[in-house]
Amino acid sequence: MSAFTPQDEQVLGVLATRSGEMRALLYTLARVGVAWRRREPERARAWLARLETHPFYKGGQVLFDLLEWEDFMLDGKPPEPDAQRVLALILRIAELLGLPPPTSITIGDLPVLEVGFYLYRDVLLGGIDLGMQSIPFDLLGNEPPRDSRGGSDIRIV
Repeated sequence: MSAFTPQDEQVLGVLATRSGEMRALLYTLARVGVAWRRREPERARAWLARLETHPFYKGGQVLFDLLEWEDFMLDGKPPEPDAQRVLALILRIAELLGLPPPTSITIGDLPVLEVGFYLYRDVLLGGIDLGMQSIPFDLLGNEPPRDSRGGSDIRIV
C-alpha cells in the first residue's frame, strides 16, 4: 500500500515529466556545446575565458554543482535532442538581455557527451552558440555573414 494519495501521484507524475524535459534541454545544449567546442576550439575557449569571472557564470556554476545537474544529465539513456525547448529557452534569454528574438535555430549532427568533461561549460557553450546563430543581425544593425549551418526553420539536421 502506498503512502501517496492519487493527488500525490499526479503531482509526482508532473515532476517526473518536467524533470525529463529539463534533462533533454540540458543534454541538447551540452551536445551543441561539444559540437561548437570541436568545430571552433579557439573561439569556444575565448568565450569561456571571457565569461569565467562574470558573476552570472559563477552563479550558474554554483547552481549547476549544487543541484548536481551533471549526474542528473548522465543518469539513464541519453534523451533525444529537443529543439523546441531549446528555442523557447533562447527566446527567454534574448528577451531578458534585450537582444533581438531568434527567428530560428538549426541543430546539426550532435556528438555524444564526453564523460569527465565538465558539462556546465558545454551547456553554456551550447546556449551561446545557438543564441549567436539565431540573432538575425548584429547589434549595430549590419547583416552578418550567413552561418554555415543555414536554415530558416527550427529543425534538427
